[in-house]
Amino acid sequence: MARLLIIDDEEPLCQTLENAFREKGHIVETATSGQAAKARIESQTYDVIISDIRMPDLPGLDLLEHARATNIRTPFILMTAVPTMSTAIEAVNLGAYRYVIKTDSLVEDLRAIVEGALKELPLW
Repeated sequence: MARLLIIDDEEPLCQTLENAFREKGHIVETATSGQAAKARIESQTYDVIISDIRMPDLPGLDLLEHARATNIRTPFILMTAVPTMSTAIEAVNLGAYRYVIKTDSLVEDLRAIVEGALKELPLW
């Protein structure tokens, strides 16, 4: 069982992912804004953080940069519906664990990626 934070400004997606990970026994919190996520990241420890890249108030890349600047080394998975080479490169350079494109298989893809991240936690 792991503690996950899911961040996306689309509440239905947050709920879908929350349900999918709770079914696997994980403790899941969600945030629908970058600022709310930033506050949670600063006040709570998570095993894995999953964030959308594009959010109106604080983009996922900025959240990742903030987490790394404050020495939070939690595996950070960034997801996007609008992939670009520049955001992928920036995500990697900032230390993202994975960069995931939102497709019809997003839930299954994220489940596999999160399980991989949890197995590698001792290495972080």
